[in-house]
Amino acid sequence: MRHTISWSHPPHGFLKLNSDGAVAESRIATCGGVIHYENGVFVFGYSGIIGICSILQAELWAIYHGLRLIKEKGIGLYLLIESDSEVTVKFLNEGCPREHSCYSLVNVIVKMAGGFRDLSCVHILREANKVVDSFAKYEFSIAEGFSIFLGIPSWAKFPLLADMSAVQFPYNF
Repeated sequence: MRHTISWSHPPHGFLKLNSDGAVAESRIATCGGVIHYENGVFVFGYSGIIGICSILQAELWAIYHGLRLIKEKGIGLYLLIESDSEVTVKFLNEGCPREHSCYSLVNVIVKMAGGFRDLSCVHILREANKVVDSFAKYEFSIAEGFSIFLGIPSWAKFPLLADMSAVQFPYNF
């Protein structure tokens, strides 16, 4: 049996934030994200270097920065967040244990999320999140700062097309 895995449009009236974190062998972490309108149109993307942290923290920082930018631009009250990190999604939906190193960051994100009328955070497979992976890893190539992209950068065009097209897998899930 073949299953199709691909990026999908957000529900009517929603923005979609796809986010990702990456950690190099040096333990330096980066994050990135892409925001789309309901019709799939690219709104903006971002990429930033975080410093030394875990992959879970990088995934959470990616969502934090996406929420921060959306709020700063005042562009949405309805938001769907997609992450390929199951633990990140679980922490944001169900809470994080107080003794966990991500507890404070999760709470900051949850408080930021309170300003949206409707917000959902869901897990997606990595195969449907390729463009965001390229945004997260972009900062490794420049090694400092935080970048916001109002247009699709040339290095992200192929991954964006890969996300938008169906990927078929010949096995059951």
